Amino acid sequence: MFNSQSKTKHPEDESKAYEYAVYLLSLKLRSVGEVLAKMTGRGFSQKVIEQTLSRLKSQKYLDDETYAKIFLENLKAYRNFGYYGIKKKFMEKKLPSDVIDRVLSEGFSKQQERKIAERLLKKEGFTTKPSPQQSEQNSYRSFDGESGKLKNKLANKLKSRGFRPDIISSLLFQ
Repeated sequence: MFNSQSKTKHPEDESKAYEYAVYLLSLKLRSVGEVLAKMTGRGFSQKVIEQTLSRLKSQKYLDDETYAKIFLENLKAYRNFGYYGIKKKFMEKKLPSDVIDRVLSEGFSKQQERKIAERLLKKEGFTTKPSPQQSEQNSYRSFDGESGKLKNKLANKLKSRGFRPDIISSLLFQ
């Protein structure tokens, strides 16, 4: 076990750096950026950190793309965030922007984002009414009989969760 309160006494010790990194990964899946930040904070030298990260990548213990895909699936299933909200979460996990863009473009469609927005609205106690022209596609037009003030409040909630403006507009205002 590692004592998280103390800095390392061996900043050049590759085996201790590797053990620490594996320990971090045993607690939870992490991105390369997260492991880098933890190891830097622990006081390992930059050279030792780079060697350790390289070793972990070659052993497939660290892979930002796989991490991002797993993280995206969990966010879609269990959280109510839109495209920009998920992108922000990815950035907080210190994922490279090219990985973020690729994973979002491949794994997060507007249709999925719309379903998540509908799930959030349902959780808030609001139901949507299918539009007659679109009922075959199971898409929704607007709220039935709700005031404009309430729609604006819900639109702001969706916006704060990172949903794209066209998704918000299609759910609430068309």
